[in-house]
Amino acid sequence: MKNTIKVMGFTILVIIILLGAGMAFLAILGRTLDKESKSYVDAAVPAIIAEWDINELEKRASPEFNEGADYEKIEQMFVMLQRLGKLEEYNGSAGDASITISFTGFEISAEYTAIADFETASAEIQISLIKHGRRWQILGFRIRPVSFSERNDIV
Repeated sequence: MKNTIKVMGFTILVIIILLGAGMAFLAILGRTLDKESKSYVDAAVPAIIAEWDINELEKRASPEFNEGADYEKIEQMFVMLQRLGKLEEYNGSAGDASITISFTGFEISAEYTAIADFETASAEIQISLIKHGRRWQILGFRIRPVSFSERNDIV
């Protein structure tokens, strides 16, 4: 009876230690993924929107994005967005990465929102990323022009 209690106690202790180590590992990994994905977004978004360059978007697009993308419509939208004028300032991005674990495996993704100022208005850019191997790629890319009067972050 005493041996059974000792074995159960030891087993519970090992489980607690493993859970704690796993949580610590995920916390460190999460911070690393946040830094990586933010850096990717803060390089990719200005490269795409500075000249509304569809080639910059295409070379960063994930296979999942390409499956549903109509690049002719995206090109038309980019031509329309050129009416905003030249990019004056990219104000950075806010968001984070996440890990989704399922029975079929896991997926690393990220969601960010960025603000950019152009000559005539601002634009809010929502960008979704997915990580394939060691490479971040664009999963979704949405732009919403915002007049300066609608902005909450400027006074």
